[in-house]
Amino acid sequence: MLKMVKITLFSLLVGLSMLLACQNETTCKYKPSPVFEKGLPHVLDYYYEAKGTQSLESLLLDRGIELEISQEVCNETRQEFRFKVEGDFTAQPDSFWMKEATRQLVYLSSLSEKQAPLKAWGDIIEQFRLEMQLGQDREVQQGVFVRIDRVTNPQEAILMLVFFQK
Repeated sequence: MLKMVKITLFSLLVGLSMLLACQNETTCKYKPSPVFEKGLPHVLDYYYEAKGTQSLESLLLDRGIELEISQEVCNETRQEFRFKVEGDFTAQPDSFWMKEATRQLVYLSSLSEKQAPLKAWGDIIEQFRLEMQLGQDREVQQGVFVRIDRVTNPQEAILMLVFFQK
């Protein structure tokens, strides 16, 4: 009898937790969509996968740069661009990374008409570049933020650009 009560209680708890989980799910207005697509000039390899409100996109550019873009899109948006390149960039000053962020976005904007808006982000970074610090969020419009950071070691470097809303 006690075993039956425990099983029934367990079943009720599982059912209740599933019901609460379903009620707490957020209905999102938007879903992620790819920033790039297969077949673009200068793109040697391309991959895109979306699951729910998140996506991961990766490209290998003919300049030897690996680019990963992760997105989370729902009521708020967060995009993170990670540019990975081989080589020792450990001695580069912070100003190099700020300028490189702009350069990479301007380059990507030239790949096709769909990527043209990336130049506007490069222009925004250039406008605020002297006021920005690596690893620090910078509000560039009300509720819209940019963060630039980098990870370096003697073999490779990763430039990270994060665009998000709060």
